[in-house]
Amino acid sequence: MDSNTLLGGRYTLSEIIGTGGMSDVYAGTDTLLGRDVAVKMMRPDLARDTTFLERFRREALNAAKLNHHAIVAVYDTGQTSEADGSVPYIVMERVRGRTLRDIIREDGPLDPEYAATVMADVADALHFSHEAGIVHRDIKPANIMITATGSVKVMDFGIARALGDATSSMTQTAAVIGTAQYLSPEQARGHSADPRSDIYASGCVLYELITGQPPFQGESPFSVAYQHVQSTPVPPSHVDGIRLNPTTATNVDAVIMTAMAKDPADRYDDAADFADDLRRLASHRTPLAAQHRTNPYSPMPHQNDPSDVATTVMPAAGAAGAAGAAGIAAGSGAHSAATPGTHAAQPGQDAPGQAQRAHAAVAPAGSDTATRNSGGKHASKHSEQGEKKRSALSTWIRIIWTLVILAVLGIGGAVAWSYYHDNTTSSSLPHVDTNDNKKISIPDVRNLTEDDAIAKLEDAGFKVKTREASNADVEKGHVIDTSPAAGSQVPKGTQVTLTISTGKEQTDVPNLTGKDTQEASRLLQEAGLVLDQTVKEAPSDSVPSGRIIEQTPASGSHVAKGSTVTITVSTGPERVRVPVVTGQSIDDARGNLEGAGFKVTVTEVDSTRPEGTVLRTANEGNQMPKGATIELQVSRGNQLTMPNLVGQSTSQALSALRSAGWTGGTARLTTHDQKTNDLTKINEIMTQSIPAGQAVDKDSTIDVGVGSFSLLP
Repeated sequence: MDSNTLLGGRYTLSEIIGTGGMSDVYAGTDTLLGRDVAVKMMRPDLARDTTFLERFRREALNAAKLNHHAIVAVYDTGQTSEADGSVPYIVMERVRGRTLRDIIREDGPLDPEYAATVMADVADALHFSHEAGIVHRDIKPANIMITATGSVKVMDFGIARALGDATSSMTQTAAVIGTAQYLSPEQARGHSADPRSDIYASGCVLYELITGQPPFQGESPFSVAYQHVQSTPVPPSHVDGIRLNPTTATNVDAVIMTAMAKDPADRYDDAADFADDLRRLASHRTPLAAQHRTNPYSPMPHQNDPSDVATTVMPAAGAAGAAGAAGIAAGSGAHSAATPGTHAAQPGQDAPGQAQRAHAAVAPAGSDTATRNSGGKHASKHSEQGEKKRSALSTWIRIIWTLVILAVLGIGGAVAWSYYHDNTTSSSLPHVDTNDNKKISIPDVRNLTEDDAIAKLEDAGFKVKTREASNADVEKGHVIDTSPAAGSQVPKGTQVTLTISTGKEQTDVPNLTGKDTQEASRLLQEAGLVLDQTVKEAPSDSVPSGRIIEQTPASGSHVAKGSTVTITVSTGPERVRVPVVTGQSIDDARGNLEGAGFKVTVTEVDSTRPEGTVLRTANEGNQMPKGATIELQVSRGNQLTMPNLVGQSTSQALSALRSAGWTGGTARLTTHDQKTNDLTKINEIMTQSIPAGQAVDKDSTIDVGVGSFSLLP
């Protein structure tokens, strides 16, 4: 791309600052608004491919919908003509910083608290995009940047899809979109991605931030994708070289393994819940995942795919039955949950060792309850749902093992089908009512009391969960919003999360004066406040450049949590244009310079100009820090410009010299005879010791040659 090209009549491009699989990113300038931008241009060789064009167009459309402080903003789109066709481009916010990929490579693992803080901001951005109906689908360290001010930015919505887009599922080999190391099991299987897929990928990123390595590694993307489906990652606290205290280890493992649950239903309900738990982890409080999760380490079966359910060792149905069952299980590639030294479990029961490990893994490391149950009637829902799920799972396992054993014992296929068919249609399995799939609208319950909102949603056929958040505008105990949002069309029985206001929770504004923006961002985050991304700048004679000189609200103010704090950063001493004073008298020049805020020094030099005239001004017309010292060169007025005396008499010459300012007197005008045979030059000055036009001191001695007649010149 020619650097002289003016895209869209307003954007100039300079160097390439990033490259990707289908585009290059240039540093640019918006000449209309005078701001720095980043311009992503599709590679010309891909611009003729309709698939890549659609992906590029979708990135622009998706990102343009998302106006969030933690998402890179899109300003404009367009296309430019190239020799081989038109090439589309996207004009984006220019973000200066490092990606998490670069940070991990250069600095190594992060401490869990800071990693959780970063990923909480990522989860906030994802929740915002999910509420707007957009799933990112490619969350990875390379797509998350920490700016120079310490802010988090989520980038690259290039493969994002709208929720409910039938084309968003992946099929066959070419459909493994995104990066395999952060691919959710459902995406790896070719199923549609939903918000919980982004939560899974975020859990993988958090795993890598804390351990320095992704949860799964392999020789090819497909071997990694297979592990996402079939394998359980090593808990983060057990990775070699990771040293965490027992409390932190328990909490870190619980949060990450919940986010990375194989079954989307076992992950966090939404990114907002994930963000809440991350902030609990960052502030050394007990995450809800550590309090409620049954076993964050066990792979989750897929309810709708019996072939994916891990097997459990069955009691022997006679020697032949036991041997046959074991043989078929091994031959089919199924994974046995029993290992040497464990006890066999009855159908539908957990192995004892597994239950003990689950209990040990979730022992709460503190106490923190951020969600509340209304009147106790919702407290048991989670437990009841879990029991139903385990019951259904046990039934599936019994069905599969019965089929295997019947087949081994030689019982006819008709009998096996009869057992499978009867059991799958019996009351032991959840009954699927096709009417439940009919979508209904979520009512608007904002600003209702919690009890009224719950009643209204339950009457409409929804399940309800609550979470709390402070809000300066919504009365305590009233609903701030819902997730999914009011008006969303969802199946009956969908769980709706109510966000209940805790009122105007107050916090003290920390003192940011003298801090840099990164430190200010950290202090504000610890106080529950937000740093305004629009940073003002102002000169300061006392505060170094890059340090904060002013903040609003002031330090010590009591404000609601979530409030925005605006800062003004020093640009160093104020810079002022040095006035043009050359040619002025020293008094006038000094007054003009000091009036502009400068100090003045004077150096006198020989000159034919009148005494006190400014001959030269240092940095004249340039921007200089206010208070800088400006040097002036001033004429002493001690010289004159030598006049031409040739052809004049001595009396005429004396008059001419005095008119020019000469102060030497008659004695300093000396003469000598200059022989000539030209009678017209007798008694005229023919030569002068100092050439005409030369600068000379006013009291200099001047010698002239006066013509005297001689026949011999």
